[in-house]
Amino acid sequence: MNASTASPSVPLPEGVAQEQVHGVDALVVDTPAAHGVIHLDGAHLTSWSPTGEADLLWLSPASAFGEGEAIRGGIPLVGPWFGPGRDGAMPVKHGWLRNIRWELSSAALEGEDVVLELVTPADVAKLRGTVAFRIGRELSVDLSITAGATPLELEAALHTYLAVGDVRRIAVEGLEGAEYLDNTRGLAPDVLGDEPVRLTGSTDRIVDAAGVVVIDDETGGRRLVSSPRGTAKTILWNPWDELVTSMADIPDDAWSRFVCVEPAVAKDRFVSLQPGQEHTLGVTYRIEH
Repeated sequence: MNASTASPSVPLPEGVAQEQVHGVDALVVDTPAAHGVIHLDGAHLTSWSPTGEADLLWLSPASAFGEGEAIRGGIPLVGPWFGPGRDGAMPVKHGWLRNIRWELSSAALEGEDVVLELVTPADVAKLRGTVAFRIGRELSVDLSITAGATPLELEAALHTYLAVGDVRRIAVEGLEGAEYLDNTRGLAPDVLGDEPVRLTGSTDRIVDAAGVVVIDDETGGRRLVSSPRGTAKTILWNPWDELVTSMADIPDDAWSRFVCVEPAVAKDRFVSLQPGQEHTLGVTYRIEH
C-alpha cells in the first residue's frame, strides 16, 4: 500500500499521506493549518498540533504499537464498555475498539480542515463503529456506535491524554460542585468543591458533568479547551507517582506531563441502544493563550 492511497477506493487529499509511524501504518496530516497522526490500529489519534503550537496530546515514549496493542497516549477510543464494565466482569479493560484495526472510509479537504472517517471492519458483527476526525486549527473527534442485531448497553469514552507542563500546577475548570465516583476509593461517591480542581495525588474520578472543561496549564503557558457533545460524564485521571511504577508503558518520570480529561457515557449514564440504533459522542479541542 503506497503513501498516496489508503485503499484502492479512498484517495487521499493534498496534505494527507499514509506512512509508517512507530513501525505501523498511520495517516499523517500535514497542512498549513495543522499536523496530525492517526494510527489505523484502534483508529487512534496520537498527535494534533495547530501550526505554531506544541502538541495538544501526550504520547508515552514507552508505548507499544501494532496489532492488538493499546497505544498509551493520544486519544484511545474506549468502548463498548468502560473499565471492567458496569458489572466489573469484562476481561478486556475499556473494551476492544482500541484493539482492532479500523478502515478508512472517506477523506476530504474542507477549507483548511482535513476530514477523515474510519470504520470498524465488516466482520465485527456485534456493532458498527465510525469515527470522524476534523483536523485543522481546532480538532474535532466524533465516535458513533450503531448496535448490531441485539440490544446494546453502550459505555464509551474518548480517553484523551492532554499534554501539560506539570500536572501538579494545573487547574481544571468546569467541574465545580459536581458529584463524582472516586475510583481510588472503590467508587465511593463524593462531591467536588466550588473551586477549579487541582490534582494533588493519584486521581481517578468519574464526574457527573458534561459541559465545557478548561485545563489552565500554568507551566505550559496555555489553556486547553474541551467542548464535548453527546456525553454524560467527564473522567479525570492521572496515576501520580503512587501508581505509575506498576505501568510498564509509562516511564516513572513521565506522569507529571499529562492529564486525562475524558468525555464519556459510563456507569449509570450508559446509553441503551436497540438493534440498528446509533449514539454519537464527540469533542472539540482548541488551544488558547
